[in-house]
Amino acid sequence: MWRKQDEPKPSPSSPEAVAAPPVAPQAIPTLPRESPAPSGSISETLRIKGEITGQEDLYIDGEVEGSIRIPDGSVIVGPKGRVTSDIEAREIVVRGKVKGTLQGRERVQIGRTGEACGQVLTQRIALEEGAVFRGKVEIVRSQEARRTRAAERRTGTEAPPASRSAEGMGSGEQ
Repeated sequence: MWRKQDEPKPSPSSPEAVAAPPVAPQAIPTLPRESPAPSGSISETLRIKGEITGQEDLYIDGEVEGSIRIPDGSVIVGPKGRVTSDIEAREIVVRGKVKGTLQGRERVQIGRTGEACGQVLTQRIALEEGAVFRGKVEIVRSQEARRTRAAERRTGTEAPPASRSAEGMGSGEQ
């Protein structure tokens, strides 16, 4: 009376006995996404005097005196950055204050909060509304354009000048 009735055992020929027990779905491991290129940072509490060279991007919100050479990276001077230095990089963005020569192989940008005083040598320049710039700008062509111009000289066809220069911005001089 208190005994539990035995359940009938499935026979080996029944399909239920052959089926594998259900398996919980396993998560397929995903590969980590490629992270952006590492970058160096100089925070607003740091002050550096000397030479900075490297291969990675550099963000400056502190104070730097000396020279900065990041030939294949970008240098960003943040809104709190104060730089008295010559800067050489693939790309330069100024949102703080910079005094010196800016040599951006591809591009130099001076943001609306940026102030730059000195010489700029680059292929492309961008000055946002509100940006302050005092100095000389020289737009230089890429190596490819220089080769084309040299070929045009050999064939005798006329080409526009290799670089354009603007000096004394705002004073009517060129």
